[in-house]
Amino acid sequence: MAKPQPFAGIPNRVIDHPDFNKLSGNEIRLLLWFAYQYKGKNNGKLCAVWSQVKHRGFKSQTTLSNAIKGLRQKGFIELAKGNALTQSGRTPNYYAVTWEKVDEIRGFEMDLKPTRTALRTFIDVIDNPKP
Repeated sequence: MAKPQPFAGIPNRVIDHPDFNKLSGNEIRLLLWFAYQYKGKNNGKLCAVWSQVKHRGFKSQTTLSNAIKGLRQKGFIELAKGNALTQSGRTPNYYAVTWEKVDEIRGFEMDLKPTRTALRTFIDVIDNPKP
């Protein structure tokens, strides 16, 4: 039997959600980049730095910054660990996709705590229950 090939997956419930239709093309491109990085146990250690994405259709660092801002504002990603200045230089921001639980990653301390469930289900009756 052949070894399964990795894939970048976004659940149907996320794509079918009305908020997905409000994403710009660059936001969708960036969301795919985060999905590409997610391997099932590293949610919270996903990053998008210019050197990674400049060959993936992003035309400027401003475009990348705007896509990150849009995904955060629209609830598709959360900041898991902010950048810091270390002796070896500046570390990047790290993010988590909201449709998966935030993973505990050995040796990697995050500002966002690991969770047992997804930060957002993309099922309105669960995410926004009526009183």
